[in-house]
Amino acid sequence: MSINTYFLRHLDKKKGSNSEETTPQDSASEDGALAPAQREMISEITANIFKIIDDKLSPLSHLLQAHREELDSHGERITEVEGRVSVLEDIVNPVEDTVKVMEQQVMDLRERIDDLENRGRRKNICIVGLPEGAEGDNPLRFFESWLPKALNIETKAGRFKLERAHRALVNEMSATPSNKPRSVVVRFHNYQDKQRVMNASWNMGMKKEALKYDGATVMIFQDLSAAVLRKHKTFDGVKKRLKAIGATYNQVYPALLKVTYRGSNLQRPSHCGEIHRLHRPTQR
Repeated sequence: MSINTYFLRHLDKKKGSNSEETTPQDSASEDGALAPAQREMISEITANIFKIIDDKLSPLSHLLQAHREELDSHGERITEVEGRVSVLEDIVNPVEDTVKVMEQQVMDLRERIDDLENRGRRKNICIVGLPEGAEGDNPLRFFESWLPKALNIETKAGRFKLERAHRALVNEMSATPSNKPRSVVVRFHNYQDKQRVMNASWNMGMKKEALKYDGATVMIFQDLSAAVLRKHKTFDGVKKRLKAIGATYNQVYPALLKVTYRGSNLQRPSHCGEIHRLHRPTQR
């Protein structure tokens, strides 16, 4: 229904309600005189209403049109992006598999490099706790004679044949410098001589005897790479508990802890429960 029709019907109803007050002759004269004027007024009102509506809705129409164009543009871009993503996924999926293979290869190579580094250190020992300056100006000569004497090892001419001996470097970047003496790295000419020193040091430890130098306790360890030492560091808490219950242990290369407790050799993680079982009676 148009606005013109609505107003005309409304006026017709209004005329009907007032028909009792006017005579048929008056109604006929009024219809003939006022109908054109009323129709013109209704048309003018209708035009004004349409103009107002158009003025109000025109900005909204332009805004909706702009949004529609923008949405259409976004739709085209999203379709393009989806296509590119699909292409990238086709490229990336094989690359991910390649990366996993390469990561495994890198891990294997790192382990092999670390193993080679430790093989190069097989003839080295690390001496900890020796006071600074004890080796004098010639560390090589000092350790050639001091090691067999301190560990009661018989050698030809009373000395070992060494290739080099030196203190560890000082970390100048350390914020809290330590007063502890630096460790000493000694490299033997013969692997057998190095092993004799390690065995002698181990036997002293088993006998609860300490290697001393001017009252300072000196300890001898196998020289190992930083990666293996980090693995050994993870056993520190376990070692303290083993000492507390009187168990003996030996660190086996590269990172295996061999434990002896009450005549039982425990080397696997599953044996931890047996340590607790064996130790339980002594706690009561």
